[in-house]
Amino acid sequence: MFVVIVGVTALLTSILSAVAGLGGGVILLIAIAQFVAPTTAIPIQGAIQLASNSSRAWFLRDDVAWPPVGWSSLLLLPASLLGVAVATSLPEDAIRVVLAAFVLVLAWRPTILRWRGGRSLPPPALVGVGGLSGFVNTTVGASGPVTSPFFRAVTATHVAFVATAAVTQVLAHTAKLIAFTAEGWRIGDHLGVIAIGVAGVVVGSRIGTHLVGRMPERTLATLFQVVLTALALRLLATAIL
Repeated sequence: MFVVIVGVTALLTSILSAVAGLGGGVILLIAIAQFVAPTTAIPIQGAIQLASNSSRAWFLRDDVAWPPVGWSSLLLLPASLLGVAVATSLPEDAIRVVLAAFVLVLAWRPTILRWRGGRSLPPPALVGVGGLSGFVNTTVGASGPVTSPFFRAVTATHVAFVATAAVTQVLAHTAKLIAFTAEGWRIGDHLGVIAIGVAGVVVGSRIGTHLVGRMPERTLATLFQVVLTALALRLLATAIL
């Protein structure tokens, strides 16, 4: 049942990510965290999302803004190593509470995460954004919602934003997997569920890239909010009860 749920969730959330540019990875992460410890769910989701973002980046490769990618990659790995050290030192239920709280903020108060400086963000500032991405990606497992407003600020079109965000997430998830592997996590123990998830996200990315700009943003936002809230509350109950 776990494998089936991950496969279906991966397919649907990859479509969502391709259309909206973000969000799908968070839903996939919190769905996986319903079944395994957060420090296991985070690298599993990272492996699946690596395939999802790689496929989306390939399909939209002509629209990638490469300078922001370069600047934001400089601190990814050291920040990821620091994030894993923090995450693995805390009790599992504490991580569940933090993850659930992060997701609820994302669902109901996303304005907290928005960049308010228009398009005046200087490219070197993305070095810090990359460091933030590495740390958040390995502690709460999903950095896209936090860092995407900055990449939106330095890309000219929505498609360019989706393509650029996909490449930056490829690098972020690669750094995450390296960091968790260095801490003792073994990808070979989870190949079955990762393979099913990868198949789902690749198909979902292909479908979703054909739907970019064709689905109402309000509908996507409502769906995103409802699903995230339900999963976050269930995860919170697991940690508390």
